[in-house]
Amino acid sequence: MQRNRGFSLIELMVVIAILGLLLAIGIPSFATWLRNVQIRNAAESLQSGLQFARTEALRRNERVSFWAVSLTDPKVMDNSCARSASGISWVVSRDDPNSACLTDISETTSPRILQKKAAGDGALNVLVSATDSASTGSSCVTFNGFGRVEPKCADTGLSNPIARLVIATAVTDSNTRPLEVRVSAGGVIRMCDPAVTSSGDPRSC
Repeated sequence: MQRNRGFSLIELMVVIAILGLLLAIGIPSFATWLRNVQIRNAAESLQSGLQFARTEALRRNERVSFWAVSLTDPKVMDNSCARSASGISWVVSRDDPNSACLTDISETTSPRILQKKAAGDGALNVLVSATDSASTGSSCVTFNGFGRVEPKCADTGLSNPIARLVIATAVTDSNTRPLEVRVSAGGVIRMCDPAVTSSGDPRSC
């Protein structure tokens, strides 16, 4: 009668050592991949908000604005919102939503919010830098009824509009790929990869 034989202690230790080595090799790559996914999530969210604002301006034939905002809890859209050139969350409305982002979507109740998104869920550890055409920080852009960018935002301070958003990881990792979202004066909104330098590549900035 043949007896079943289990693993010896040495065999078990060899397997554990191999698994540990594979994890040590794979975990940094997975972490970089996850950070790149978060960067892309934030970039796509911001691009989507900008495109929605422009589409609504065209549909309504009136001024509609996109506002980048920061939140106390990046996962919760509430009245802690403050307009910020580093905000990863956003509000599309007809009036300035500063400290009023909890207001329901409405055609009449100020700030007349049309859409909003707290981007913290899929974009933690992401840094955003929004600037105008002079590379000065900006948190808004207003589209007119023709879908073009207005020279000034629809706020009391008449802020200069966003022309470029740079999205990168907040964690030190040289293997991540920052992305940009650019807004032209004519209202063209596109995402691009600054690491792509070929002028014929549609991903290039």
